[in-house]
Parts: sequence; structure tokens; C-alpha cells
Amino acid sequence: MVMMQQDLALTFMGKLVTNYQALSVKEECSLQTCPKQLLLLLKNMNRTKIYLYSYLALILIGSSIPGGSVPDVFRLTWDKLLHVIEYCILGILGFRYYSVTLKQPLFGIIIIGITIGIIDEIYQGIIPGRFTSSTDVIADGIGVISGALISKYSLRSHHG
Repeated sequence: MVMMQQDLALTFMGKLVTNYQALSVKEECSLQTCPKQLLLLLKNMNRTKIYLYSYLALILIGSSIPGGSVPDVFRLTWDKLLHVIEYCILGILGFRYYSVTLKQPLFGIIIIGITIGIIDEIYQGIIPGRFTSSTDVIADGIGVISGALISKYSLRSHHG
């Protein structure tokens, strides 16, 4: 199972590297080449994009932790609040990045954030000791909407 998670993480990093327009990577991402490619990718990206992709990687890593390894303090009552906070941060980072590239960044990041939340929950279903939850997706949606709105109104107040 650990090998599958490492392969998934390498595939994710490889897709980040090979899908980035500024690079023309011709080789597959491996344990030896991927870190170099990732550093080159980060060098060519703007800061908001780095923050967004790094945070998405953190979400993937957090979702890969087997259920028995998650500390009890993060379970049950705190779980939904943590989902709201986690996706609120995603909403803020996503809005800040997409406000430059999309005409309607609020709508775009809400759709993207909720989609990521759904994919995250499906992925957690294959991790030992973890399960999918529709209420987690609802908490993720509330978080991404809140974060995007916070970011929208804070950017508006800074730019007039």
C-alpha cells in the first residue's frame, strides 16, 4: 500500500512537471529525475501558483495517512471544522491565483474546490482505515466558498 501511495505521489508530481507549459520535459518522472524537474518547475512559476500547488500536494499527503495513524484529536467533533478550515485555505489560495487568469474566479474556484473535495473523499475510500463521507464534501464546499469570498473581498478592499 505504501508503494502505491508513493507511486501516486510521483505520478502527481510528474503530471505537475510535464503539464507545465514552460518546460519541455521529455523523460518520465522518476525518483531520480522528479526532484530536479520539480525544482525547475518551481523556479518558473509565480508565487501564488507555487502556494496553490504546494497546498494541493499537502491535501493529497494528508489524505494518504491511514486511518489508524490519524491522532484522535483530529477525529469526530473536530473533523468537520478541520475540513472547513482546510478548504477555506484552498479557497483563498485558489482565488488569489485564478483572479489573474479567470474572468469569474469566484465561480471557477468554487467549482474546482468542490471537485477537489469530491476527488479527495473518493481517494480516501481506498486508504486503509479511512472512508468517504458526503458530509466531509459539504464541509469542504463551505470552506472553499468561505475562503474564496474572504479572498475576493480582501482583494477588493486592497485594490479599491
